[in-house]
Amino acid sequence: MSKLTKHIREQMARKLVAYRYTDEAKTLVQLNRKLADRAYAHLYTKPIVEAMETISKAFSGAFERSTYGFRVNAGGYRVEVGGELRSRWVRFEQARHEGYTVVSRYSDYHNLTDEKLIEEVKDFADRYRRFDETCATAYNEAMAVLNTCTTGKKLAEAWPEAMEVIGDLIPEGERTLPVVQVADVNRKFGLPPKKIKTHA
Repeated sequence: MSKLTKHIREQMARKLVAYRYTDEAKTLVQLNRKLADRAYAHLYTKPIVEAMETISKAFSGAFERSTYGFRVNAGGYRVEVGGELRSRWVRFEQARHEGYTVVSRYSDYHNLTDEKLIEEVKDFADRYRRFDETCATAYNEAMAVLNTCTTGKKLAEAWPEAMEVIGDLIPEGERTLPVVQVADVNRKFGLPPKKIKTHA
């Protein structure tokens, strides 16, 4: 009987984390996008945008459009808004957008002066950091359980609730018949997988 490799157990832990936290990742993407739109509107008021458009018509390429977001200084917090969020635990599905025409304002960072917006950007930065820490903790907790299971059979016996989420990662020869049968029946009747509890 072949054993579950370390690589397979790591894949399982990541899949469990993604199962639990992907919805929150999507929420963070939406929040990031909204904050970027508000920060851009705050920094680049209508007269500034009109002036940049006029200059762009006269001097082609004077301003470059970017889909990578831009960095802001929110009361000492340096935060990128509108750009790509990254996590080693969860894949962030990014909202596509046309990009911004961003002009450096005397430094690499655009200074926000709207107090309410500053607080919201700081809250977002803190929430993003806590999200990544929570995912890391959940991953470690999943690995603690998975490391006690050297075979697919032992894993199915020790953690049957997780099989609907990670059972497909068990090598074919390791899958126990009852687990496969239950998964097939659950799919047939549209039964939702059991929620995986983590200490978040």
